[in-house]
Amino acid sequence: MRRHLSRLRGLLPDLRVLALLGTSGFRAAPLLMTASALLYVVGSVASVTGTLGYRVVIDAAARHDAHHAAVGAALVAALFTVSWVCGIVGAMQNSVLTDKVALLINTRLSRLTATVAGLELLERPDRLADLDQVRDNRRSVAGAPRQFLKGLQTLVRGGGILVLLITVYPPIVIVPLLGAVPALADRRASRLLKQADDDLAQDRRLLADLFRITTTAETAKELRISGVTRDLAARHMALGERVRSRSVSAARRSAAWEAGGWLVYAAGFCGAIVLLVLRAAHGHTSPGQVVMAVSLLRRAQGQVSGATDTAGAMGSAFRTAGRLLTLEDEVAAEHIATPRTAPVPARLVDGIRLQDVTFGYHGSREPVLRGVDLTLPAGATVAVVGENGAGKTTLVKLLTGMYRPTAGRITVDGTDLADIEPARWRERTTAAFQDFSRYQLTARQAVGVGDLPRADDDAAVRSAVRRADADATVERLPNGLDTQLGRYFSDGTELSGGQWQRLALARALMREEPLLTVLDEPTAALDAATESALYARWAQAAREGAGRGAVTVLVSHRFSTVRTADVIVVLEGGRVTEVGGHEELMTAGGPYSQLFTLQARGYLDSGRPAAPAG
Repeated sequence: MRRHLSRLRGLLPDLRVLALLGTSGFRAAPLLMTASALLYVVGSVASVTGTLGYRVVIDAAARHDAHHAAVGAALVAALFTVSWVCGIVGAMQNSVLTDKVALLINTRLSRLTATVAGLELLERPDRLADLDQVRDNRRSVAGAPRQFLKGLQTLVRGGGILVLLITVYPPIVIVPLLGAVPALADRRASRLLKQADDDLAQDRRLLADLFRITTTAETAKELRISGVTRDLAARHMALGERVRSRSVSAARRSAAWEAGGWLVYAAGFCGAIVLLVLRAAHGHTSPGQVVMAVSLLRRAQGQVSGATDTAGAMGSAFRTAGRLLTLEDEVAAEHIATPRTAPVPARLVDGIRLQDVTFGYHGSREPVLRGVDLTLPAGATVAVVGENGAGKTTLVKLLTGMYRPTAGRITVDGTDLADIEPARWRERTTAAFQDFSRYQLTARQAVGVGDLPRADDDAAVRSAVRRADADATVERLPNGLDTQLGRYFSDGTELSGGQWQRLALARALMREEPLLTVLDEPTAALDAATESALYARWAQAAREGAGRGAVTVLVSHRFSTVRTADVIVVLEGGRVTEVGGHEELMTAGGPYSQLFTLQARGYLDSGRPAAPAG
């Protein structure tokens, strides 16, 4: 009994995949799927039974029976016309059906990546590999309904072929049944190719990244100045050759299996024709039966070939759909694992606390943050400084709920952040990042999405633009806020890095009453004077938000800005080494004092801000 239950549980994932593939056509376009199935059945029946006309025509001609010969010719013409019309119309419908299912699958995949609470799906290597496979092969899932229809066609035609062959000479039905041999060989070949795809997934991802780097405008200037264009091209060529050689090797092994399977089938096919000819020579089979049987065997060969192709396509769709369901299950399990029903405070009284927080990314040997104890007081502006790799951006990810601590906890006025639904927490959070998004939308939309419910509120959008000091940027646009942005559109306007950044800052200011504001190097593309003016505005906004206990977290390398913060946190090697105000830390003479002095000296020597300390 336990063995049977275990087998049943093992079949459940496969049944779920089959359900996804088998019902996607009906969910995307039920009437179109039904009509396509009817066309395939009618066309298949007409195609097979049309061979009966050959038998009637040839046997009637041998008897010099003009009437029956004419009847047979009419039968052939009528049935093959029906088959041809069904095939043409069915092909057009299939194209539309595939597009509709593709939209359904793309929407499902987009929903998965857009609604996942954190960043693990997009940053964890093993999950990213599965996600890449789903993205790259999602068209195979979209084509699954068509493959199911082809399978239905194969069953109808195959059944008809077997019935008609039995009427000629029962033993020759073994030839269509030999089709199982190339089908099994193709399955083995498909597994070899799948294994090769899995083994080469990371190399192909790197290959695609190298191609993107060497062929896009964003990286062109740096590559040419540094003189690495040829080196990257050479690396791309070498990696591409390695991927190609391993792919070709897998393809050769796969082809060998397929060729072996077809050789077995070809031997049976030739043997059946010889047998039929001998029977006809001895008068046991009529000429019409021989012609019909040979035609049916040829059609059986086509059905075997089509079934093999269908099996290969379905194998790819099956694997891709399985990966999609696995990713969806993992995301769903994360939501179920910890009920997140705690409310978000209307205002902060105590603040945000990190209690012995340790965090390490999946697969990394060492944690990025170690035993962090830190208080972000309600109403305070907190600056976080440290060298590259100190853990500043990781700290920001934890505060915004993109990841949960590996150990320890983060509380918001005493409530564990892990108990608060991430979407609810982010409704009271706003952020501006150095690696901001460049939305290819109108300028109004590119700003308004910072607070989606108010995206169409003209006054709110213009207020955010004004507070981000982006008025001049908008005024230079051909149609102001209604200007289409980006190079993806023929009427789009491309912006400079600084202009894109100003709109990103305006987007972050759309939410006027956040409890947490994160500014993670958001002004890297702006000059020091502009940055200082912007931070003065943010400082004013932070003071205005002090009444609701709002916390502003600033990550910056420019210490002239950092010094204005209420609390300065110094991170070194994932640990908090100093906490205090500017004057207090300067008096202490620790890491902060050294970094500040070094940057100030660089400013005095060069007349501009010193190179960032980290």
